[in-house]
Amino acid sequence: VIIQGNKIMDSYETDVNPHESLDEHIVHLTGITDKQLAKAPDFGQVAHHIYQLIEDCIFVAHNVKFDANLLAEALFLEGYELTIPRVDTVELAQLFFPRFEKYNLSHLSRQLNIDLAEAHTAIADARATAILFLRLLQKIESLPIECLESLLVYSDSLLFETAMVIQEGLAKAKPYDPNKYIKIRQILLPKGPKAPKPYQISKSFPINMALLGLEERPKQTQFAQLIDEDYHQGVASFIEAQTGIGKTYGYLLPLLAKEDQNQIIVSVPTKLLQDQLMAGEVAAIQEQFHIACHSLKGPANYLKLDSFADSLDQNDQNRLVNRYKMQLLVWLLETKTGDLDEIKQKQRFAAYFEQLKHDGDIKQSSEFYDYDFWRVSYEKAKTARLLITNHAYFLHRVQDDKDFARNKVLVF
Repeated sequence: VIIQGNKIMDSYETDVNPHESLDEHIVHLTGITDKQLAKAPDFGQVAHHIYQLIEDCIFVAHNVKFDANLLAEALFLEGYELTIPRVDTVELAQLFFPRFEKYNLSHLSRQLNIDLAEAHTAIADARATAILFLRLLQKIESLPIECLESLLVYSDSLLFETAMVIQEGLAKAKPYDPNKYIKIRQILLPKGPKAPKPYQISKSFPINMALLGLEERPKQTQFAQLIDEDYHQGVASFIEAQTGIGKTYGYLLPLLAKEDQNQIIVSVPTKLLQDQLMAGEVAAIQEQFHIACHSLKGPANYLKLDSFADSLDQNDQNRLVNRYKMQLLVWLLETKTGDLDEIKQKQRFAAYFEQLKHDGDIKQSSEFYDYDFWRVSYEKAKTARLLITNHAYFLHRVQDDKDFARNKVLVF
């Protein structure tokens, strides 16, 4: 697929006769058959045309090392030397979409709404890679110049000529907006928006569900009524209900509708469930009712900005560490929490992230004191109407701070 001036201009596809049978896996994966390939040209018959198409281009591929080496070798055997620059969209996607769980083409296409209806056919994969590359160019050009300049310091660690894409994006980028970001050392951090005034939640559960755009379910309504009734008993209440009835809304909405405005602490078994709750029902309640909600974990879950800034000053020879530095610089433009669990692939070099975890200690003399993720999270937790945490942190915190749960509504 040929791109020029940020537009797809042309494409070319052909089968090639390998003069050997395909194994079943390839037939199943691609839908190509031996019968189909028996009618196809030899590579030597199309090599000249392919070489002419790409000899003055930049070669972009998803996992470029594999594709470029394969093609260069095949062309070399036909008398053509392919020496054009190579750019890898896997590495670019890891840097500029830092929160994704996976970076294969299928997953990226789903996340970015790129049509990949015929995955594993060459032209569909190439077209999806072309669209991905254009999305990456848009993202790069939208970032502040100062961020891109910081990225280029470590860009020698990228594969082949991938860094040239960042260099070219720099020419179109703009300086950071001081109304949106604060710059401390090499790091840009977003300024948080002012919290909107909360709305009063209705005492009617069906009305609240309708405001959330959700249909009322009889068992969910019954569950919400039990929560409402038991709240006034002044004793611990144990309620059991089957999965799938919508329990989360069933307890959150009646409790948030109470006029006494006591803080509600919800503790769940794992950090994964904590993240899912925040991204699902809690996010919907925040958006609709502007309720102050906060997720609180132990300090080691948060990036310590002082430690990260110090690591940026270190001259690391490890390519993976330098790529993580670049990824984190982009992530810091976007994160609202500084929660390292947002970086889904940090396990690839866990030792580096161990150095960056917060230790719960932040000196007032630190340049990052006002923006320190753990300190800010700790302070937000004091005033949030709804606080989401996990059992491990809750039990640890209550041991050290008896007032943490005092006069609160606790939901486990």
